[in-house]
Amino acid sequence: MTDNTLTALRTAALAYAEAVRATQRFFDRVVDADDPSVLAEYASLAEQEKIAAENRLDALEAAGIAVPSIDNSPE
Repeated sequence: MTDNTLTALRTAALAYAEAVRATQRFFDRVVDADDPSVLAEYASLAEQEKIAAENRLDALEAAGIAVPSIDNSPE
């Protein structure tokens, strides 16, 4: 595996972890879950998590790493 591949994997994993942490920090400060602005911000954070997860899986696939239980690929 090349250094570039490992760098891409690390970068994608870090971005995903940060997206999840951002969502966690968001929920730490939520006071009123019925507030429309809370729902809008959560929707944005959830989309960022989704994109980061997809990028992480793409980096894993590019590196030739497949785990059927997380990426739904055939065994």
